[in-house]
Amino acid sequence: MARPNRPTPRAEAGEREAEGPRRSALLQDRSRRTRRALVRAALALWTERGFDRGLEETTVEEIARAAGVTKGTFYFHFAHKEDILLELGWGTAEALYEEAADGVARERPADEVIDALLVRLAQRAEAVPRVAVARTVAEFVRRPRTDDGDARHFALRRGFTVALDLGQDQGFVPADADTAEIAVMIEVLAMDTLLSWARGDHDSLLGVLRRRTAVVMAGATHPSAALRPTAVRRRPAAVRGPAG
Repeated sequence: MARPNRPTPRAEAGEREAEGPRRSALLQDRSRRTRRALVRAALALWTERGFDRGLEETTVEEIARAAGVTKGTFYFHFAHKEDILLELGWGTAEALYEEAADGVARERPADEVIDALLVRLAQRAEAVPRVAVARTVAEFVRRPRTDDGDARHFALRRGFTVALDLGQDQGFVPADADTAEIAVMIEVLAMDTLLSWARGDHDSLLGVLRRRTAVVMAGATHPSAALRPTAVRRRPAAVRGPAG
């Protein structure tokens, strides 16, 4: 009777090495799904109770119960319930960065990629209550930025930097322009626009985002025109009548 073929020690070692990355990918996917469930549960409870009041009064236990996890699992993912607001901001920033990277991979025109980032930003903001956007922006700005290389924290400007770098390659943005600096200006204007829109100052979020970004891009792509001083119009001298 023939013996069944057994894998060699080298083959078994290879299988164990391959199992590690697969297990890690599964754990990461489970972790992402748990974080999303916690965010959805918190938003639902806060919105149901009136966002500001709900944020203050809803307990971690209630959020964890609504998400179907334990309180310990909540604290594994978030140190404070307010961190869920940061998760909303980071999620949007990551989505914008992925949108920009996809635009580069597809070799789309840079101006189209920039506009696509603005569209995605407006869509994600309009998908949640305005008060949630206001609290998220406030929390995002309030937290000190660290130097630990947290890519998620800076992903909003990273996405615009990627699009602007593409613009330089395509000749849309001047070669000597500082794309990272321009991206920071767009980010600052975008955050201010989100906050003012959330407070009811604007009806069309996308329209304001586009207008403000266009101003920045006009200065970036035509710097000499943007810096040219406006000619001062002199009033015509008064015409005096003949001396009497």
